[in-house]
Amino acid sequence: MIKQRLRAFASVARQRKSRRIALVPGRRAWGGRAGVGLGQKAVGAYIWWQGPQPGAPCAFLLANLYPDRLMPNLRLLLLVLLSACLGGTARGQAVPAFPRTEVAYFDADEHPLQGPDSAAYRIETLRTDSSRAVVRRYAATGALQAYTPYLDLGRGLVHGTRTTWYENGQLCTKEEYIGGRRQGELLAYYPDGTLKRRDRFVADQNMLGACYSPDGRPVPYFPYEQPPLYPGGALLLNYEVTRRVRPSATEMHRFDTAGALLWGKGYGGGEWGAAPPVAVGAGRLPVGQIDVVFTITEQGQVADPYVARSSAPWLDEKVLAAVRGLTKRFRPGQRDGQTVRATCRVPVVFYVAPARGLSVGRRL
Repeated sequence: MIKQRLRAFASVARQRKSRRIALVPGRRAWGGRAGVGLGQKAVGAYIWWQGPQPGAPCAFLLANLYPDRLMPNLRLLLLVLLSACLGGTARGQAVPAFPRTEVAYFDADEHPLQGPDSAAYRIETLRTDSSRAVVRRYAATGALQAYTPYLDLGRGLVHGTRTTWYENGQLCTKEEYIGGRRQGELLAYYPDGTLKRRDRFVADQNMLGACYSPDGRPVPYFPYEQPPLYPGGALLLNYEVTRRVRPSATEMHRFDTAGALLWGKGYGGGEWGAAPPVAVGAGRLPVGQIDVVFTITEQGQVADPYVARSSAPWLDEKVLAAVRGLTKRFRPGQRDGQTVRATCRVPVVFYVAPARGLSVGRRL
């Protein structure tokens, strides 16, 4: 009976505008209903929801078959319904977080600046969602220098075609990436547009390519990129870092483990490498890891270390201090025959030795 009365009232209210309280004009309705019975007389409230999708702001509120018999508590109910509608409107009009653009300014040494004054270049990051982004680099003159699409900006996974340009606007390089790994052809050009080199990558591995002189003649081939090299190699680099990290027994016991605690070196070598897995039966099990990232300058010095990932934040400062304490200089990295700044990543891994396992590493 109540539903029939509500339907009848809705039909009447459409014809009698005096019975309708307009909130938001609309075209379509996703609907909800509310009804209240008082003895043998029904008093109803009817809500239609308006918007491009379910849950959007309400369009109008229809109320009351018998306005002369409205009771104070029912008036209060209608006010509550009206407030809910207005609250839904505010939520529906919230500004979406994406897409959004972020702008950052840097000096010639790649140090961040507060504004465009004295900036050597700027970086514009267009975030399309929480992970995907497109990063553009502009020179101080406003010329576009680089375009890089990311599948996951936080993890540095380039996906698509990365392109760079010379200051004169001429194409410099064109590289193909899939999921953060080079895949396909890499082309490099001289400032006048002459092809400089052609490389082919398979699963991030540089296959043999071809190099050319400015006049187009073939020249001896050399790899497109050569990472920085620490004297003695990647394992020695990792050893030099880990031996300076001296966690106390209290710090190590903050790991949630069972068994004897120890720590040892994992594998270093920078962004171009990957940590080898530790077999379960190898006598030690990893329980924590801190990945520290730093820049190798054109002079082979360590600069701007920071923690990229950590499962033991109480040890972050000790790991950073160990990296800053490196005294040997790297052989700088090279790209297309030119010395460049490069990024190095060193994981410091903490282990637990099973009670019956082989004791490997440095025991606390």
